[in-house]
Amino acid sequence: MNPRLKGAVRQSDTLGRLGGDEFIVLLRALSERNNAVDISENLLKIFREPFQIDGRELILTLSIGISIYPENGNCASDLLRNADTAMYQAKALGRNTYSFFTKEMNEVMLRRFEIEEHLNSALARNEFEVYYQPKFDVKNESIVGAEALLRWHNPILGNVTPDEFIPIAEHTGVIVHIGKYVFEQALEFLNEWKNVNQRDYTMAVNLSPRQFRDKELINFIKKSLSDTGTKPDRLEFEITEGVLMIGNSYIDDALDELNELGVKLSMDDFGTGYSSLSYLRKYSFDTLKIDRSFINGITLNKEDCNLVKSTIAMAHSLDMLVVAEGVEMREQLTLLEKLGCDLVQGYYFSRPIPAKEMIDFQHTTNH
Repeated sequence: MNPRLKGAVRQSDTLGRLGGDEFIVLLRALSERNNAVDISENLLKIFREPFQIDGRELILTLSIGISIYPENGNCASDLLRNADTAMYQAKALGRNTYSFFTKEMNEVMLRRFEIEEHLNSALARNEFEVYYQPKFDVKNESIVGAEALLRWHNPILGNVTPDEFIPIAEHTGVIVHIGKYVFEQALEFLNEWKNVNQRDYTMAVNLSPRQFRDKELINFIKKSLSDTGTKPDRLEFEITEGVLMIGNSYIDDALDELNELGVKLSMDDFGTGYSSLSYLRKYSFDTLKIDRSFINGITLNKEDCNLVKSTIAMAHSLDMLVVAEGVEMREQLTLLEKLGCDLVQGYYFSRPIPAKEMIDFQHTTNH
């Protein structure tokens, strides 16, 4: 048992492993809820310190679910099930936090189970559609490429947002098949887009942690590029810091192979993780994408503006292009141009739109 887990609980408490990466802590004789809060916060605190394993520094985060006897159950099975529900709520809150079980969480979990049930056959029923959000050159405001984004409409559930179904697809492994569908659709559209307008564009596609575990990923990418005649440098994979934080060798190997293949690599959501600078030093990224949470405030407060300014300067010193996402106002675009940002995307120019509208939109911007 990990000594950090042991060090966070009292001598009278029981610590056990349920399996995989799930553990259970039984807290005896709690005088009030704050006792559970104190222990949870202590667990989160001690896990913020990096692990040193085989000369590598790894950072782990915890998601903690709390159920209390007798309010949340009268038997062990009920308490365990409700704690598990609370844990998923903690994950939904952004991970690295804790959450108490409530009746409302049952509704959340029922929704989750319903989504999972329909998600398993959504691809076979052609319920997915790939939308595209254009990326613009800051200086001349011309379209240089797009990001492929998945949309799901289910006849029973209606429109299900990516924030809801992507984590579930990742958890169940369905994301591997869905990811291949998005990739194929994106390459097909990229070639159609190029032929219609007689110019080259760059297509950005997101890669999730689970997709990196697919041993056929690299061969699939190579074959798809070959079959469609797409130049590797026209393709850009967006990778979040969460993928890199996993720290497994197969991720390093896949990134090396992608780099050798000649496709572009983009670090997505920069600034929201723990060790971004070390990752920029370690991996051969071509593009850095500044998270929208920083862009929101650049015209409102000096701190966000200075952070974005420093990030752009740092990225350029590493020969990386900078993309600002979430640009919604002209004032933001003007300031980003002044700060030296290269590319932007956001609602100021366009929401994500279907392929047909994307081509029509291109014609509109050309006139």
